[in-house]
Amino acid sequence: MAPTVGKFVRYGAIAVWIIAGRWMLGATAGELRTLWMVLPTPPEVEQDITIRDAQDDAGRRTSFRILLFSDEFRWRINSYDAVEHGSTRPRFTEEMKEVLNSAREVICVGASSEEVPAGISFAAGRLREERRAARRAEKIAVWVREVLRRPIPVRKLNVGHHVPTGSEETSDQRRLVIILVLDQDEGADIDQALRSAMAGESVRAPIFEALLTKYSLGSGSSFTWVP
Repeated sequence: MAPTVGKFVRYGAIAVWIIAGRWMLGATAGELRTLWMVLPTPPEVEQDITIRDAQDDAGRRTSFRILLFSDEFRWRINSYDAVEHGSTRPRFTEEMKEVLNSAREVICVGASSEEVPAGISFAAGRLREERRAARRAEKIAVWVREVLRRPIPVRKLNVGHHVPTGSEETSDQRRLVIILVLDQDEGADIDQALRSAMAGESVRAPIFEALLTKYSLGSGSSFTWVP
């Protein structure tokens, strides 16, 4: 390469970096969000959906990554023994640990199937199952915190008891869902933004519609968060 041509290439590359740097400095938050790259889907996750810039009622934006776990993995927390006594523990893969540690916040979702204990009223049974769903969210949160390498906030979302369907197979109603907060405008309302995100993607991911309409604590005007 001739010296003159080499200088031209070097100067051209420098100019490109200067222009890019100036754009980065002047870019809006929304433009910068488009540059994100998310880590690959972990092997235990069946459905992995990133929803960018979901807005709360004031227009403030939050971006989420919603992870729906596979049937092979979720059975480990769906049994009575795992939830009530903690004798069964999930083993997150290294890929899953990296994904969890990449989040700004983690939201653990607890849900209960339509089954209610025999011998009590439906109302009493529903209340008991809503409490079970809360314990499930708490247990998932404990397992998540064990693999976090830095102080990431962990929220616990209780969607409650599944509406009766008459189905004999109810394990699918206790799906394991973990939601990651990837980015958030200052002061954004997580509750409102998450409902907006789920509503907007309910066609692509029917689990979102189910969480919003098929559970006793998910269909209200706001979510129920476990303290």
